[in-house]
Amino acid sequence: MITAVRTIGRSVVLSIVFLFVVSASAQAAFHITSFGGSATDPAGDRSSQAGAHPDVRTRFTLSTRNENGGERTDGSLRNADVELPPGLTGDPTKTDVCENDEFYNESVMCSAESQVGVLTLRNPSINPVTLAIYRRPTPLGSVAQFATNFNGVIVALDAKVRVGSDGQYRVVISSIDTAISIPLSEIDVVLWGVPADPSNDDQRVGAGLFGNVPGPGSSTPSNAQRAALILAPTSCPAQALSTTLIATAWEEPNSVQTASFDHDFEGFPIRTEGCGRLAFTPTVQITPDSRTPDAPTGLRVKIHNPQNVGNPDGLANAQLRDVTVQMPEGLTINPGSANGLQACSDQQLGLGGNGAADCPEASKLGTVTARSPVLEEPIEGNIYLRSQASDNPESGEMFRIALVLKNDDRGVLVKLPGALRVSESTGRITASFKDNPQLPVEDIALDFKSGARGPLVTPAECGSKSIAANLVSWAGQNVDLTNDFGVDCTSGLGGFAPGLKAGTVSPTAGAFSPLSVNITKPDGNAAVNGLRMDLPTGLLAKLKGNLNTQVGTVTAFAGPGSSPYALPGQVYLEGQYGDAPFSLRVVVPAKAGPFDLGDVVVRQKIYVDPITAQVTVVSDPLPTIVKGVPVRLQRLDVNIDKAGFIINPTSCAAKTITATLSSVAGQSVPITNRFQATDCADLELEPKLDLTLSGKGQTTDGKHPAVTASLTQKAGQANLKKVRVALPLALALDPDNANGLCEFADGSKATPTCPKNSIIGTATAISPILDEPVSGPVYFVKNIRKDPKSGRDIKTLPKLVLPLVGQNGVKLTLTGTSDVEDDHLVTTFDNIPDAPVSSFKLNIIGGKGGILTVSGADICKATQIANQQVDGQNNKQADADVYIQTPSCPTKVLSKKVGKTSVTLKVGGLGAGKVTVTGKGIRKTTKTITKSTVATITAKRTKGKPGKVTVSFDPAGPAKARKATK
Repeated sequence: MITAVRTIGRSVVLSIVFLFVVSASAQAAFHITSFGGSATDPAGDRSSQAGAHPDVRTRFTLSTRNENGGERTDGSLRNADVELPPGLTGDPTKTDVCENDEFYNESVMCSAESQVGVLTLRNPSINPVTLAIYRRPTPLGSVAQFATNFNGVIVALDAKVRVGSDGQYRVVISSIDTAISIPLSEIDVVLWGVPADPSNDDQRVGAGLFGNVPGPGSSTPSNAQRAALILAPTSCPAQALSTTLIATAWEEPNSVQTASFDHDFEGFPIRTEGCGRLAFTPTVQITPDSRTPDAPTGLRVKIHNPQNVGNPDGLANAQLRDVTVQMPEGLTINPGSANGLQACSDQQLGLGGNGAADCPEASKLGTVTARSPVLEEPIEGNIYLRSQASDNPESGEMFRIALVLKNDDRGVLVKLPGALRVSESTGRITASFKDNPQLPVEDIALDFKSGARGPLVTPAECGSKSIAANLVSWAGQNVDLTNDFGVDCTSGLGGFAPGLKAGTVSPTAGAFSPLSVNITKPDGNAAVNGLRMDLPTGLLAKLKGNLNTQVGTVTAFAGPGSSPYALPGQVYLEGQYGDAPFSLRVVVPAKAGPFDLGDVVVRQKIYVDPITAQVTVVSDPLPTIVKGVPVRLQRLDVNIDKAGFIINPTSCAAKTITATLSSVAGQSVPITNRFQATDCADLELEPKLDLTLSGKGQTTDGKHPAVTASLTQKAGQANLKKVRVALPLALALDPDNANGLCEFADGSKATPTCPKNSIIGTATAISPILDEPVSGPVYFVKNIRKDPKSGRDIKTLPKLVLPLVGQNGVKLTLTGTSDVEDDHLVTTFDNIPDAPVSSFKLNIIGGKGGILTVSGADICKATQIANQQVDGQNNKQADADVYIQTPSCPTKVLSKKVGKTSVTLKVGGLGAGKVTVTGKGIRKTTKTITKSTVATITAKRTKGKPGKVTVSFDPAGPAKARKATK
């Protein structure tokens, strides 16, 4: 019989070769004319039970034509791919293998136990040939191979796991480069659901027969244990299941033909039902690596889902479709994990395709291993970070991951995209993998890397935490599971002990220097969210010309542990913000590795104390979470380093930089850093004070001249601390002449609330560190001192209060007290702020409401000299006599003395300017006067007796020239 079969086979081959040559001479377009299939139970009835083990049949016919009175095929099949419906898989591992040497040796038979189905080939010119299909050893690149031997020609059917034309993972049965040169018109393949089942005995090839299926009445049992080969999908979709054929011919290799079916041969939809009968009993273990609070950690995830695929008499368990895991509050993304991290783009991943992923090594977050009962080897791979596709953390498209699993020997490559939805307000993570492939996976383990760059951070609070998992099967079952873990605290958590280091790089007095501020917070402490910093008096900034410019840099170190992520940013000086005249705007681009969370902007108000000019910086709340990522600020470095911006005090007294840091838990901690400027003695102190009395008719006894005091100082000197001016005896205080006095309580406020009628003048100060002067009224305010013995209030001479307002509403209030010492009226401005002032001008009104009166003298008849005592912030003193200018006094020759060789004139009503003397019998003489009110001028005589003398005075400044004669 064997000989007969071989002879018939050789004759058929020769005939087919002849037909092939004939048909190839006038080839028509090759195409698929029909494609169908069915799923039946062992009795041959239609099978639709999900998770069952049906016999699967596919049959397709190829185009033919009438030629020379006979039917000819249009081409010879070369390649054929049959894409099975998603979820239609199998377990070839329980079936015997027909080894290679058996398969190629015609004298050695394959065992009946290795047969898995039958293959029928048809051609218009020959009778159908039905051949046994055997399981062969699995070649590289396939999960299984089935094949038949037709007279020494091998027809192999390779099973592969591929992404089909619809983007879903499925099993594809492929026949590549078919060696049979038969122009086939029909191919019919049946794979048995349970190969060893007795229902297949009449088509099983027994000993002594190779390849061809026996005829009717034959029965060959299998000695193998019954085990399932085919596994129906464990899902029950509403739509029918579709199978697709993709074929090419040898004659037209570039012409790809496709066909699909979703109904069986009888026209019934091919579908699966009865999903409610399937078991779904998964278990989940999810645990972080670290139990230390507020520490970087990895994560271990193990999912076990029994499959029961090999039981021929039972149904397989439902396969896993969706996994959703919700982390507990506090188990959040670690900003430090972004160090050195890259992302893998969807193009590099090749999602939706069968190409290998080409992700950078730095995008790996961990490893993944999957095990299936239908494969002898595990499928291993990596967890990758996917590129950000959205800026919405709750969309699942901002923090994305993907699993790439492969087994090169079996040609399995599975790429699973995952979504991480992160609460923007709390950072709580919900991870999900949706619509996982319908493949019989029993175990999957994810191992996220640990260490300082672990992707997560443990909760900062102690106690038991719960991870919730929801698993949904393809059959529709829904299972909720929880895993608990503890955060171990050996000592109390939630403390707050931040650190601060602050100061200028070079503390040289009066010099410009960068200011450095460093804030630290230990791991496990509550997060910092508030900052107030009081700078030492005299540590100021040059605002002039620097508004709306970058004045420094900032670096925020986010994340706990030894590897926080450094986020650099910029510091800008800006104007009014809220109730503060100036502000800082700190901009930190939150770009951490591949993540771009946008710019984080925090504003700081800059307050200036109106009495001391001390600067206080109060920050808006520091962000504790950005786009769902808790900042976990570990360190903050601020460098205000713009050249010529920060200026040191000119006082070398020991001072402090004090900061108050607050936490999200409500704790508040004051921290003090010592600060002291150096080299104060190197600063000069050379202020220049000019005093002027004015007011027509206000120069005699009882009158009230106006007073103008102008104080100037060159740059680079010590700032003023105290100015004391003692007026000449000719001037006294007349508080009764004032229009009104401000009450002590109202005038003693940092911002006085005095009535307008208490205004006695104006004041203006120009500082080189401000764009605009500060100016304001001068209030006449009642003054009180405490009796040191009795403690009673004692009224004293009124004081001058100068509430000055400048750029952006910045305020500075100066106070001058009045006293009488040795009958001299003394005005003292004590506790002047340590701030640079290039000029200060004080105008006190005269006449009605004037507070200064001429006492028992005519101030035009004698030079008026005041005494200046100035103390610098560096404790140097600058004392001098100040010659008071009296431009309102008329220029007048007070006396004239004629000598033998000269004429001496005493002239009053002068001041700074030039005096020129002319007249008969004298030589024209000019003298420059800088201070005097009364001056003596000597002119040499000429020939002749001196006559009338004319004195011309040209004052410095805008005043008009004056003349006098005698």
